[in-house]
Amino acid sequence: MISHVRLHTATVPMATAFDHATRSRRRSESVLVELRVGGVRGWGEGAPRGYVTGETLESTAEAVQACDLAALADRIDWRTFDSTVASVAALDLPELVDGPSAAAAVEIALLDAVCRRFDRPLADALRVLGAPARLHRTGPASVSLVIHLSRDVASTLDDLGPRALAKLRHVKIKVADPADAARRLSAARDRLPAGTRVSLDVNGSWSPAEAERVGGELTGVAWVEEPLAPRSWPELARLRQRTGLPVMLDESCTGPADLHTAVDTGAADHINVRLSKCGGLFAAARLAARADELGVGCQLGVHVAEVGPLWAAGRALATEWGLWQTVEAGRGDEWFPDRLTRPAFSVDRVRHRVMPLAGPGIGIEPTEALLRHTRCLATWRPDSGWRRNR
Repeated sequence: MISHVRLHTATVPMATAFDHATRSRRRSESVLVELRVGGVRGWGEGAPRGYVTGETLESTAEAVQACDLAALADRIDWRTFDSTVASVAALDLPELVDGPSAAAAVEIALLDAVCRRFDRPLADALRVLGAPARLHRTGPASVSLVIHLSRDVASTLDDLGPRALAKLRHVKIKVADPADAARRLSAARDRLPAGTRVSLDVNGSWSPAEAERVGGELTGVAWVEEPLAPRSWPELARLRQRTGLPVMLDESCTGPADLHTAVDTGAADHINVRLSKCGGLFAAARLAARADELGVGCQLGVHVAEVGPLWAAGRALATEWGLWQTVEAGRGDEWFPDRLTRPAFSVDRVRHRVMPLAGPGIGIEPTEALLRHTRCLATWRPDSGWRRNR
């Protein structure tokens, strides 16, 4: 049933850079998979980030081309919507696709095509997972405001205006210098309603000694995200014990093994779940559901500069499940002045919320503005397999 696949890279210049403690991003770097099922086209995306999973754009593209799509298609029961989605959910994608970003791109493209073939939204595919009823909700999702490293906290919040400020439920502030953390936190707390939570994201840049020294100054912080170098399990546990700081893991947690290690060692209170680093929609959903069972809170995050299918698939998870401590939406409207998708990326910046996408499939299509910045690397057909484009 998979009749044609094209593999693209997408590198789109950003109008404004996004900075955190270890990186500054000025363009998108995504792999796009364009896949046809029964004549219906679906799109998927992976956003490889070396500092998170060790993947690069090149290694992710190679991993997609190493995938045996004929073997994957043979494992799918194509008869009905439920049977197709259930068999996709049952695939061991890491066995078939090497690397989480490559797996995410293939899975999202496949789900988009299948949902479009049966004229169903992606949210309906999530329901096939059979998650507990307490996880389900349908409707708008509140989203965080993320203030990156080169932005002043006070002026960013002052520019919002009273109505938008009053609607904020969570602000995430990027920090690098430990000596600056308390000041940036205080600038936010002085301006926000009492019920608005504020977290700090360190991106693994502090030493254990620095984190312990500054921990006592962070009064009122909701959590500190990735305070130490990734997977510093004993040091993270010690930091929580000695300072009482709630810890969220991001780079340290990309799958179930990391989650269970974090729980077993007492290293975390929350995790940041992102589709690309986790290996796709179903892998991210399962990780979040398992964390919830273990009493670990979850943030639904995004990678900076997702160009379309990733943020659209994440939007389905954000608006269909209600377990999230907070949801990140990204700032595609700010980073990419040209509309990369139809309908365009949108966030209600006054109410700080996003709406479900109507579908079918992931609910968006790439525009010419996006396709101008893509390069088709290879094409796959059932009779010839992968062929690289010259």
